[in-house]
Amino acid sequence: MKLPAARIAAFLTNPNPAVRVILVYGPDAGLARERAAQLAKLTVPDINDPFRTAALTASAIAEDPARLRDEMAAQALGGDRRLIRLLNPGESAAPALAALLADMPNADSLLLIEAGDLDRRSKLRAACEGLTPLACAIPCYVEDTAQRLRTITEILTSENIRVGRDVAAVLADILPPDRSAMRSELEKLSLYVGAGNAATIEDIHAAVQDAGAAELDDLVFAIGAGETKRAAQLIDRLYAEQTAPVAILRAAQRHFVRLQWARAEMDKGLAATEAVKRLQPPVFWKHESAMTAQLRRWSLKRTELALRRLYDAEAAVKKTGTPDAALCAQTLLGLAA
Repeated sequence: MKLPAARIAAFLTNPNPAVRVILVYGPDAGLARERAAQLAKLTVPDINDPFRTAALTASAIAEDPARLRDEMAAQALGGDRRLIRLLNPGESAAPALAALLADMPNADSLLLIEAGDLDRRSKLRAACEGLTPLACAIPCYVEDTAQRLRTITEILTSENIRVGRDVAAVLADILPPDRSAMRSELEKLSLYVGAGNAATIEDIHAAVQDAGAAELDDLVFAIGAGETKRAAQLIDRLYAEQTAPVAILRAAQRHFVRLQWARAEMDKGLAATEAVKRLQPPVFWKHESAMTAQLRRWSLKRTELALRRLYDAEAAVKKTGTPDAALCAQTLLGLAA
């Protein structure tokens, strides 16, 4: 069976003992590793225990197709449950898996298959997502924005770090999509902020530089200042760091929403410097003068047009088959020009 998203969390903490084969797969390799490690530890406290664990490869099964069933039939000393890990098997292991599911040994061993991204035609997926109660598949997809916000908040809360919605939203846009990389950046941020404290935008600038926060801020300010050449260089750098076009567009949207609000306050008679000071969350002190200059450059009508273009671009890049990177760059450079 294929576990639906709503049931995955419960299964990871209390897996059904009747399930003898678990396939963990998907495009988010970091999330797949986390889930596989969690399941492995629930089965065997010490995954390095040679009497209770065995690691197999696709080549080992290809050389000896009966090896998989033999390992599943073996008994651990003391009668404890054994864990057999099949790492990056590829489709070549599918026949051995099908044979195992058709003739499962009576032993209490668990087969944990850690695969990469498998398409719908995968025979490994077909075997584990079928009707047999002996196997289940756990997909690990890259989270959408709402899920990322929840994950970020949960991780920081577990580290005793308070996080507001504005900070979580920035982190959701700039952190890498891979769960392991994201967790690593959040742990670095937690150490910088310190247990019991609240994370701020300034903390992100200081501690999450590797995730592209600094480049994103530099980019949106370059666009607002009309620095087309610098904007093009920063877009290339962000793409090289695998920053998603949607994340870049949303960073630009946030910037122009703030410009729009402050410009509206200016049009009511407030000075540009005072309008900047009233922005929430506060403008990073290094960007205060640049933000003030941009308020004088962008009229309220121009910010509205810019936001319309940015929202239209986000909707377009989400469509299948769209050259999202090119469209994102074209939109941003057009605004800068």
